[in-house]
Amino acid sequence: MDAHFAAKIQDLTDWVISEALIADNYVGIYEGFHCRLVEAGVPICRAHVAMPTLHPLAELITITWRPDTKATLSMIGHGSRQTDDWLNSPIKVMMEGNLDRLRIGPDDIDSAAEKFPVVAKLKDEGVTDYMVFGVPFSSHPEALQSQIGLVATYATYQKGGFTAEQTEALERVLPRFSLVAKLASRERLFHNILDAYLGADAGRRVREGQITLGSGQMIDAVIWFCDLRHSTPLAEKLGHEAFIEILNDYFAALAGAVMDNGGDVLRFIGDAALAIFPISEDGFDARTARVKALEAAHDALKRAREINAIRQANGDDPFEFGIGLHVGRIMYGNIGVPERVEFSVIGPAANEAARIESLCKETAQTVLISEQFADGLDEDWQDLGYHAIRGSKKELRLFTLRSLSRS
Repeated sequence: MDAHFAAKIQDLTDWVISEALIADNYVGIYEGFHCRLVEAGVPICRAHVAMPTLHPLAELITITWRPDTKATLSMIGHGSRQTDDWLNSPIKVMMEGNLDRLRIGPDDIDSAAEKFPVVAKLKDEGVTDYMVFGVPFSSHPEALQSQIGLVATYATYQKGGFTAEQTEALERVLPRFSLVAKLASRERLFHNILDAYLGADAGRRVREGQITLGSGQMIDAVIWFCDLRHSTPLAEKLGHEAFIEILNDYFAALAGAVMDNGGDVLRFIGDAALAIFPISEDGFDARTARVKALEAAHDALKRAREINAIRQANGDDPFEFGIGLHVGRIMYGNIGVPERVEFSVIGPAANEAARIESLCKETAQTVLISEQFADGLDEDWQDLGYHAIRGSKKELRLFTLRSLSRS
């Protein structure tokens, strides 16, 4: 390798290692790495990387970069190995052959274009060389086949393709970059898992170190509690798999509406869910939090109608539910035992929200709203009077919106 070129590649390697210590922006690192690689003299016109991830909605993270555009990150859903893109991919050929490298050079690109749509598309753009590299993240001999590692592809417009020196440079720097990518992806994975299993706000608090048993704070919040109706007979009638499916449809409608309107789902409790819309100086004010919760309730009902219409068209049972909305002061923090803690909310207001929801069946309403929640909001309320709350000596005055009323 030419001494000047080798020095540039060494500088890039040093930059990659230094980034590994402070990596917090995977896409930014990817862009920086490839811009420097081109500046060093490797004529890349397109770079693409794919790595596995643990996420409820995705099995792969991919990033695509071109010199004239910003890098784009995509989450590839589960089942990607069943798609035409995968089945007709040179990456599949490399991985199933347990190879760590595959090259489609200038002499092969015409024939490869007939077999691989991605190569045909790149050839039409003027690409002369396409290389695939695999970097395993495990010593297991079939790590890449099991998607335990990083797969990177590089293309060039250069006449004659990548030179031997440029190919050697890619082989030298890619394992170092893969180290940074692995660390950055683990950081992203950490965020994804915490947010998926704890909720966005609780996940953030755990990342910030608020993990001591009993640590927490008193906050004001709108409290949302919802519960699936007739769950026991449904479970007995439908069986395990069909009941899980109806649960997921129900949660997609209600929890999805909460999150899309700025709420934070804290817990799934069997077929119930507890969520909050925190009231704070840097978040929602008291009125906005309540308005957002009402918008979420309307949104949930709309989504439920749409999902149930599809279910019934397919001959499946629809689902029904109740929502209780309340507002009050609660303790938000870690509860449990030292070996097993969880973020949740505790306090009379949280209990009352659940009790309010439990009255939906008795009052024949889908959404019940406390007087504290309704106070000061200019809405078309239907006053349902005072109701005894289970486990409490006091009665609560309850409302619903006339637009949501079932009576």
